[in-house]
Amino acid sequence: MASTFDAATYVLPALGIGLAAFVLLGPGSQRMTTGVRVWGAPVAGSEALALRIEGVRRLYGAEDPAAIPEIEVSAASAGAPLERWTGPIDKDGIGEALLPAPGGLAEPVVVRIARGGEVLLEEQVPLAPPRPAEMSALPGAAHASALPGAARGELRLRVTAARGAMAAPFPEPVRVAVEGEDGAPIAGARVEASAVGADLEGQGNGPILVVADARGAAELSLKPLSHAVELTLRATRPGGPPGAGGSWEGRLPVIPGAIWLDPGGLAGEPPALRLVSPAPRPRAYVSIGGARGRLLGAVVPLAPDGAGFFAGTLALPDGQARPAADWAVVASDPYEQGAGTVAWPLSAATGPASPRRVTLLADGLPAAEARERARASWARRAGLAVLGATAAAEMLLLALRSRTARRRLEAHLAAASGGAGEDGASGAPLSREDRGRLLAAARAEPLLSVLALAALVGLSFATVAALATFR
Repeated sequence: MASTFDAATYVLPALGIGLAAFVLLGPGSQRMTTGVRVWGAPVAGSEALALRIEGVRRLYGAEDPAAIPEIEVSAASAGAPLERWTGPIDKDGIGEALLPAPGGLAEPVVVRIARGGEVLLEEQVPLAPPRPAEMSALPGAAHASALPGAARGELRLRVTAARGAMAAPFPEPVRVAVEGEDGAPIAGARVEASAVGADLEGQGNGPILVVADARGAAELSLKPLSHAVELTLRATRPGGPPGAGGSWEGRLPVIPGAIWLDPGGLAGEPPALRLVSPAPRPRAYVSIGGARGRLLGAVVPLAPDGAGFFAGTLALPDGQARPAADWAVVASDPYEQGAGTVAWPLSAATGPASPRRVTLLADGLPAAEARERARASWARRAGLAVLGATAAAEMLLLALRSRTARRRLEAHLAAASGGAGEDGASGAPLSREDRGRLLAAARAEPLLSVLALAALVGLSFATVAALATFR
């Protein structure tokens, strides 16, 4: 039994400290947290809930994309469950979920995202109110904003970019409306156009001449060659005196870094979005929608097209979703916040688009980090409990060893003070007073040593526990 206590006294601290260190530095250390964020632009009454799911890994404030092989997205609109969506989040941390809502979205809309049996997010997402019907029904020509510029003369020129934006070096139509001082259109007006930083009608940067129709409207095609394009227009009445007329000078809305939507793809059968990037990009992020908000989203891979650009194609949805979609937001980033993000109209009738861009609807990272902190804290408490239990057991073992050693010493002193030595020789016995003083001295010294040793052991364990808090 004594040998067992001796072995335990020396082995137990090493085992306890090793196990506690393993727990504190292993399960007790905070691990990288994987969570999801939900982006979108849902509108009340929409028949689809199109969500952009972002997978994120975060550790100590540093983030990077998280690829998740499969997630399940479910939602309930006003308590009614929607059809579930299952799919992956790609290596760039983006997944596009589409949940049909035939009855129309109504608050509260609660979205739940799970990975296997683990719930990554479960939150209510806000719905934007639908835009007034009169705003949604306006034709493109009615709400196209005139470009700012310097106008002079008796004739007024109203200049608009047909699709609201331009991308270099791709051709875009520019519309010109010529009116008199009374606002009446000038039929047959002659408009001379010249540009700096762009080609006009494939004729280079030299001036060209176009004639307005009966409504005083003229159109010219312009291909920007830079991001700063200046257009100069001079209009005269048909058969009017030389020098009489009006002029306009201004800059065109060329968006640096924009991914161009080829209108030729929209006229195909079936119609498709053909996206062309002048700069090398691996993918484009697309949101398609209309008056009822975002109808669907997609990540379109881009590849070299042989003409020095990077291009990709996305087929438009079939069936009843096609008439409801009248714009496509094309961006190089999934948040649609980059300077090159452009909203392209999907038909000439809709004109320039003014959609709602995706916004952050729900963030599951804070809850995921709280769960990870709770797990790590529980593991650290378990490690500290191991240290405390080991320290208590070691002190008990030292006390037992001290008690056993003291008893043996007392027995030896008692035998020696009785007159018999270790060699069997007899001697004079000690008096009762001397014997008591001898035993008291023997008891005091080992007890102080044991207490000091126990204090050092407790201090060592406390030091290990304190060092473990520096994480």
